[in-house]
Parts: sequence; C-alpha cells; structure tokens
Amino acid sequence: MIKLVYHKPGTAPASLEVEGSGESLPPVISMIRYDASSYEEITCRDAAQTIAAIDPLKRNWINVDGLRDTETIRLLASHFGLSPLQIEDIVTTQRPKIEALDTGIFLVTTMIYCERESELGAEVEQLSMFFDRNTVLTFQSENGRDPFDGVRARLAREGTIVRKSDADFLAYALLDNVIDHFFPVLEMIGNESESLEEILIHNPTKAALKELFQNKRILLEIRRLSWPLREVIGTLLRNDSGTVSETTKVFLRDCNDHLTQVIDITESFRDLTTGLMDVYHSSLSFRTNEIMRVLTLVSTFFIPLTFLAGVYGMNFSTESPCNIPELHWHYGYPLFWGIAVLIGAGMFIFFRRKKWL
Repeated sequence: MIKLVYHKPGTAPASLEVEGSGESLPPVISMIRYDASSYEEITCRDAAQTIAAIDPLKRNWINVDGLRDTETIRLLASHFGLSPLQIEDIVTTQRPKIEALDTGIFLVTTMIYCERESELGAEVEQLSMFFDRNTVLTFQSENGRDPFDGVRARLAREGTIVRKSDADFLAYALLDNVIDHFFPVLEMIGNESESLEEILIHNPTKAALKELFQNKRILLEIRRLSWPLREVIGTLLRNDSGTVSETTKVFLRDCNDHLTQVIDITESFRDLTTGLMDVYHSSLSFRTNEIMRVLTLVSTFFIPLTFLAGVYGMNFSTESPCNIPELHWHYGYPLFWGIAVLIGAGMFIFFRRKKWL
C-alpha cells in the first residue's frame, strides 16, 4: 500500500508537523563503526549518544528506523549540516531527489518490496540518506522492516570491498540494494501476468481484472520511482566535489545499468498489461457473442416448430368444410411430430454444414 506523509495545508515551510504517517513504533537508532580491520555494531538511545559515538578515524553508518521522534531527526540532521528544508524532506513523502552540500551529499529515494499481505501486492518506503567520505546517515520511514541485512553481512565480513572503502562506497551499496529490490517485484508481476493470460483467454473474471489493475498500479509506481532515481545516480556519476571517488563511480555505472534494466522491464510489462486488458475485453466479447449465437440458434430451431404448433392449435369449428383436414385423421398427431422432428433434423444438418454449430 502507498502511504503519504504530508503537511496540513497552510503549514509553514520547514515544519516537522506531519499527517498521514501512521507511525506507531518509536524510532530505533543503530550505528556501525568499521574499517578494514574492525567492525562494531551498537544501538544508541538518543541523538546525543549517537553523535558522541561517531569515530572520526573510522567509517560510521548511522541508521534511524522510524520517523516518529522528529526532534531526534532534527538533531542528527543538523549535526551534519542539513538545512531545515532538507530535514522536512526526510519526514515527508518526496520523489527521489539529490542535493550537493558543502559537507556532503543528501538524497531521497524510495524502496519497494513484495508484500503478499498488502492489498496492492507491494509496499513502498522512503529512504533518506546523507553521506560524506567518513559517515553515512540513513533515515527509514518505517520501523520493523529493514532491507539492508545483506549490506550488514558484507560489512561484518573482513576483506570485503565495502569494509576497505570509504563511506561513499557504502552509500553506493545501499542504493544498489534499493534497486535490486525492484527485481523481485517485477518477477512477481511477470509470473502473475503469465497466469492471468491463461485465465483471461479461457475464463475472464472480475477477480482477474482486479489483479490486472493492481499490477498496473505497481508498474506505474515503479515507473514513478525509477525515472527520478536514474537522475539521482546520474548526478552522483557527474559529481566532482570529491565526495564520490572514481572507484565508487565505476560501481555506480553498474548500478545505473541495473536501473536501466528495471525501466526497460517496467515499460515492457506495462505494454503487456495493456495487451492483457485488450485480451480481457476481447474474451468477454467473444463469450458474449458465443452466448448470443447459441441463443439465436435455439430460437431459430423453434421458429418453424412454433409456427406448426400455432397452426394446429387454432380452435376452428369441426363442422366447417374449410377446417384443418388432419384434425379428423387417425394418424394426424404422429404426423405432426414426424414433421417437427424432420424439420429440426434438417435445420441441424444445414447449420452443421454451414459450420454454425
């Protein structure tokens, strides 16, 4: 489900009072201090303890899960030189964006996950990040769900590239992880599209149409997120302030390739979804036509039989010389049924030869 976090209309700029977050759990601040030969993970109780724990001789990754405590966010962000407007961007819903500061780089992006329990089938979550050569500061909008376990595992292993590199490489690793989470969602849509194609051809239902529209909404959301994220990666590649090293830019190019692949797959699946909607309408029209054809044939069968029954059902006086002669014939009734059967069989053979049946 897509959640919006926004200001009440008329709120002054740079305000941290927001609506629509639905956040209930208190924020959790975790910190990882590492270099090529050491790794330490700690949990901080507040912003002051976190700032005091920063080691200038090592790399520091500070992660805040949950945006309920805006004062903690303000203190941490202000310590690294973020302006009130940028702090506002952290606590409200934003499209992916990037800003170069004198102290480092600030960016906002959005993560998307497969979520079977969700009405939409996928969940989105905003990620705000600031980094320089020594520290990475991340803010995740929801507490209790963290997609960065793989990055933490690589940090914990001695000898990995991320352990031996500056903080800008960790920022790349986090962004690459965000982009990698697009692929399971796209795979889910691809698998569902194959199943829906069979259903829509043989038995188009409202449930299948609803699922098709859900997939279309997810694809629109991925498209809305991936294009501006591509601009973010492009800006990092063009950055010449020294915050992003040339070694990291090599990996960012690969990250950009993955994002381009995401965009290409998304556009292909959007076309496929549009095609499946056409298949749904075509199948529905075909079924309606089949039903109408059967009903028309049934009606056509009974037209001559109804005519005969109507003629022989007329109540004329038996004394009239112009009365129906078969009424007084001993085999009149069997003759009527014989003619009816012959007419029905003749029409059936005629329709079969015309391939209408």
